Amino acid sequence: MQYEAFFFDFDGVLADSVEVKTRAFAKLFEPHGPEVVSKVVQHHRRHGGMTRVDKFRYYYYEYLGKTLSEEESTDLCQQFSELVVDEVVAAPEIKGSEEFLKYWCSRLPCFVISATPEDEIRQIVHRRALKQYFKEVLGAPVSKESNLSLVLDKYSLEPHRCLFFGDAESDYDAAQIHAVNFLAILPGPEAHLLRVSPQLQWLRDFTEVEQWLSLDNR
Repeated sequence: MQYEAFFFDFDGVLADSVEVKTRAFAKLFEPHGPEVVSKVVQHHRRHGGMTRVDKFRYYYYEYLGKTLSEEESTDLCQQFSELVVDEVVAAPEIKGSEEFLKYWCSRLPCFVISATPEDEIRQIVHRRALKQYFKEVLGAPVSKESNLSLVLDKYSLEPHRCLFFGDAESDYDAAQIHAVNFLAILPGPEAHLLRVSPQLQWLRDFTEVEQWLSLDNR
């Protein structure tokens, strides 16, 4: 396969930062008791690609029986951002990810498609000194599906010659909708995405991806 472009989710794909956000959700819901915290954590781990805004609305409605106001939502998102940004910047990389980007970004365009708010994900990418590897870094409130469509159109890319690296259902769904190839980056066979879509091809890190691409005649 001669690829035209690579797309990357960020948390759990390029940075080992998923649990940073798990801890932040848990902390914000601590005042509501351990049962609510447990539900929030379980849902968050199963829906990695869902925006924090949508998660907060869902948790308040489903677990607290309340409708979240715009002001409350904004405040929660600000608190969440303050809890996570520095930790995501400091989180270890998924093994081999930066070497992979160094090699490939000069050969084809690479893009970040994230559910993190766009200003925040751009700040994180910049502070991790990864900005030079990406043609564009895109995030919420625009959905992954819409951002993927935007990039495919803007750069006149053939979807079947592109590859999306992701770890969440939203990543896989966006790739499927646009007929983009998908490769899951997951910590192991117990990952939630494999329970939902057990047929998916997956690898643990980018050292394995390099081997896989070599076999695929890069």
